[in-house]
Amino acid sequence: MLCCEVVVPGPWWNGLTYSTDSPVAPGLRVAVPLGRGERIGIVRETRDLNEDKEAQFTLRPIKGVLDEYPIFPGRLWELFEWGGRAFLCGTGELLRIASPSSILDSTEPVSLMPPMDDLQVALTPEELFLYSCRQEERWLKYTDFLEGKRGFIVLFPEQELARKFWGDLPKAVRNETILWPSQGGKRLSAAWNTVRNEPLRGVVGGPGAVFAPLRYVDAIIVDEESSGAYRTYTKPLVNIRTLAGKRARLESASLLLSGRVPSSRVFLRGRLNSSERPKRESIRFAGIKEAFAASLRGIGDSMPLTSALFSETGLCLSSGRTVLWLLDRKGYAGEIACEDCGSAVRCRKCGASVVWEEKRGRTRCPSCGELRSMPEECPACRGRLLTGKRPGLEAVFPVARGLVNEGQPALLLDDLKATGKRRLREITDGLSRGGIVLGTRAALSLCDNLDIGFIAWLDADAEVRSVAYQAKFTVFSMVWESIWRGGSADGRVVLLQSRRPGSGWQRGVAQGWSAFWKQELSERRELELPPFSYLFEIKAHSAEQKAEILASLEGARMNPMDPGDPPLVIWLSATSVVPVREALAPFFSIARSRRGFPGICVWID
Repeated sequence: MLCCEVVVPGPWWNGLTYSTDSPVAPGLRVAVPLGRGERIGIVRETRDLNEDKEAQFTLRPIKGVLDEYPIFPGRLWELFEWGGRAFLCGTGELLRIASPSSILDSTEPVSLMPPMDDLQVALTPEELFLYSCRQEERWLKYTDFLEGKRGFIVLFPEQELARKFWGDLPKAVRNETILWPSQGGKRLSAAWNTVRNEPLRGVVGGPGAVFAPLRYVDAIIVDEESSGAYRTYTKPLVNIRTLAGKRARLESASLLLSGRVPSSRVFLRGRLNSSERPKRESIRFAGIKEAFAASLRGIGDSMPLTSALFSETGLCLSSGRTVLWLLDRKGYAGEIACEDCGSAVRCRKCGASVVWEEKRGRTRCPSCGELRSMPEECPACRGRLLTGKRPGLEAVFPVARGLVNEGQPALLLDDLKATGKRRLREITDGLSRGGIVLGTRAALSLCDNLDIGFIAWLDADAEVRSVAYQAKFTVFSMVWESIWRGGSADGRVVLLQSRRPGSGWQRGVAQGWSAFWKQELSERRELELPPFSYLFEIKAHSAEQKAEILASLEGARMNPMDPGDPPLVIWLSATSVVPVREALAPFFSIARSRRGFPGICVWID
């Protein structure tokens, strides 16, 4: 009797076993029963079923083989298997985000060309590093790097950057290259089928393009490899840059890691250095201790606004250029607190402090996205005096609106991702004579299309207040990007409003990223933080499950940390993923489905 181990998309780590009358080749799609329904999975292997095992349980048979040929190229399937182990998410979860929904939702056969002969030749793959603050310089070198390559993948953190690079490729290369869609649906299915079945030379796209089923790959480029856009923020939580590096090794392809500033792991691995510095006149630091404290209705905290902010804004507007005021806090206030007991209003689902969105009359959880109406009383003590803390973009907007000249708009763009192409063109046309835009860090993408003469970080210390170990790099990389991004960077002034202007991590802004990383990594080494170890963030499904996980980790002689807030989260530092995976594997068996599965994020940088 034969059995098949089948990988079915889901949170469990183990494959599911079914009986079969005849061997089924690895990589083929099969329809299988699961619970009371039917699912589609990928065959991992077919093997003989041991007679002793056969006596112990009864296997359900597969319902049918759907395709004639394996759905994925072999090395891409190896990437799924490796990624599932490395990021503690399981192959099935990675398969879910790597495949068009049509492959896993429909039993209709997929039109597939027969496997091609192995085109892989003896190569000497290289791992190269290219860091330059000038985007145009990097892109020219990308084109030179791709010359003569037979198959390549180029990844960008933003789809618009990918689109622009693809459009700038030489026509002969562009005709053999596909722009990978940023979203699913029919466009992704069509692109997937084209890449899988036609002899294309290259794929250019956002992070998801790393999963393109290109038959032959001898070069991979990752632009802005340190960008947070390469970390997924919904399950499974993986680092696309790391998957790109692994795919390059599996394909024996050359890997080019690039950007304005390297990630910590790449900085160490490549022993990198840089002499690039911003011009002294392009950076200004302003202390907020002596600033004008703008009082805002309904908010207990004030928003310090310095004289440098007003003077530089006025100069820029008078020259007809656009001003960016950046604050990485959406809504009217970043927190709501009770004046009676001091408790913050928290999300009922995940326990995070909620954001107050006044113009929509609601609260929003920045962690899980839960939306609720504004509470009338404190959930903890029933007090009725609720006050906003940490002013957000909505609160500051009236100040900016009062500064613009006639014919110049003041715009609040707190969700640039939701802005369509038509609306973006309207915004660009409306700012042709200058104006002020308020937004989060995502508004930096406007530098690619607008003449941005002045950028102000209203609260440069905001990100550093986060308890996250990578907080200083997050804010440093954002400020560094604001100095250099776009064609108008040469004449731009960047202002940092801060409580300790020019000190700490801000020294790296003036001295360059080499100086920043040397100081930052000396601190991380002492604390055994990434990249010197792996940091695991484990979120249990219940208090009972959290206790079980803690016991399992402690039983494996590891030292988990219980922060207490959020209540279901556990942190763990380890030098290897393997023992952590072994300790957590029992919690990801399909038999535990009704008890819920933990969520795991592996931090490597």
